[in-house]
This record gives sequence, C-alpha cells and structure tokens, in this order.
Amino acid sequence: MKRRHLLASALIPLASTSPVLAQIPPGRGPLRLVVGFPAGGSADVLARTLTDKLKNELDVAVVVDNRSGAGGAIAADYVKTQPGDGLTVLLGTTHMMVMAPLTMKSVRYDGAKDFKPVARLSSFNEGITVPISSPANTLKEWLELAKADEKHANYGVPAPGSLPQFIGYRLGEITRTKLVSVPYRGTAPLTQDLLGGQIAAGILPVADMVQYHGKRVKVLAINGSRRSDRLPNVPTLQELGYNEFNHLEWTGLFVANSTSDATVRQLEAAAIKVSAAPEVQEALQKLGSNPDPSPGSTLTQAIRDDLGRWGPVVKASGFSAD
Repeated sequence: MKRRHLLASALIPLASTSPVLAQIPPGRGPLRLVVGFPAGGSADVLARTLTDKLKNELDVAVVVDNRSGAGGAIAADYVKTQPGDGLTVLLGTTHMMVMAPLTMKSVRYDGAKDFKPVARLSSFNEGITVPISSPANTLKEWLELAKADEKHANYGVPAPGSLPQFIGYRLGEITRTKLVSVPYRGTAPLTQDLLGGQIAAGILPVADMVQYHGKRVKVLAINGSRRSDRLPNVPTLQELGYNEFNHLEWTGLFVANSTSDATVRQLEAAAIKVSAAPEVQEALQKLGSNPDPSPGSTLTQAIRDDLGRWGPVVKASGFSAD
C-alpha cells in the first residue's frame, strides 16, 4: 500500500503537465481573434460574427484585433510570435498562409510550420469576369480576343501575388495566350473598373460579382469542382477542359505552433460548432463564402496541396511582390 501511495504521488507532477489539462480555463482571457485586414471588410465582418458565439462556447471574452497590411502577413507574423496559450487566434486565408510566403521575400513565417490549424470555416470561388460591353460571352471567346488583340489580354487581380494572378498566368500558359495581370489594391477598385469597362477582364471572388452578373458584367467561368449555387449557369473551368483549377481558396483559424494539442482540440471543437450554426452559415453566404466547417487537419492538407500546386507555378513565373 505504501509503495502504491508513493507511486501515485510521483505521478502527480506528470499529470499536472499533461496536455489534457493544458486548455483555456473558463473566465480567462480575453481571446484575441486577429484579422489581417481593416475593420469593415469581409474578413472583419466574419470575425465579428464569430465573437459572441465563441465567447459563449469557450466561456472567455473574445475581441477582434485588426492588424492590417501586407495582405495579412503582418497579422500572421504577429500571431506566430505569441504565447501558445490559445488566447491569440489568427483568422487566416489561402493568401496569408500560402501565397504570401511564396511571393514575398519579406515574409518571415512558414504557413506550414509556424502555426497549428484549428479549423476551416469557409471556402470561396474565383470568377473570370468581363464587362458587359465585352464582345466575349464565353471563356473561349475571351481567350480568342486576347490572342488577336493585346488590349483584351489584360486581367485585373485584387492584389499582386494573389491566387487570381496565378490562375490567369497558368490559364495563359495552358492555352498559349499571352495574358497580362494588372494588380489592384483590393477588389473594390477592380470591381469599379470592370463595371466601367476600363479593363478587359478580371479574376476575383465570385461574391463581388454576383449582383452584377448579366447586368453590368459577365462571369465566364469559375474555379472549383462544381458550379456555384449563386451562379448556377456559369461553368467551371473543369467543365471547359481545364482540370488544374478545382481547389478553392479558404478561410480558417490558426494558432502559434507552440500551442498544445489539447488547446487546439478545444478551440477546434468550439470553432466547428460555432461555424455550423445556421446564423453563422447565413452570414458566410451573405459574404459570398461557402460554409465549410471542418477540422484543422483539412487545413493542414490544404496548405500542403496548395504549396505543391502553386509553388512551381510562382517559381516558373519569376514573380516577386517585393
């Protein structure tokens, strides 16, 4: 009996450091949800939609912390350096975790190594779009115009080094069309130029084009493996014979790599439950995203796949954002 008592006593310190206990205690906080874009944007709206529900689920105060700049890289770099206590969570995107490290020499983090994915929240389509005044009514017609006249070959993208830029670059390679990307500072100015017919085409999130499709612009094709519910008459690039563009951009939650697995599991369970709530899914749909709540492991695989898919394309293009 004495020996068993001594053995149990010896195990107490081990139990106290067990990952199972390394979770966010109720009432502690606040938990900061770090957003790499300004207040009022779609990422910020999504974050603020999540805060109250995460607060109730985790029993900690939740605040939004906007740290905008460099396409979200400033926010990601900040979260990377924070303590792994689960109280600093990044709202991350494909651009922040994949494209920025591939295209920006100044980025000091590795999206695949410096963070632990918590959960995927949503995904979204990119659309190849032309002004309503364009002679092109199909993707094939636009590519033919671009081959015949360089003024039709320009396509706007929301930011330099963004995924739409390389969708266009790769499409041009496949079709042997000299397409020229024109980077903008966000989707808003690109949308205005498309509406005004001041640029031949644009590749940007479908959400920004839905309300104008058939009226002031024509969405010719989208990426992804299936048609968008919001644009059921627009074909996918896969349907048109281009099979390299099936994977969508995504949004998810991340924490610093030093965070315990137990804390990640706690956050994952809360995030999936919250993002599956009808009102959150409705908010995501209004923002033009496809609700896609899923475990952090899906993001781990998505980052690996995206790096493997787009890394060689970025390298072949010779592009650098800085």
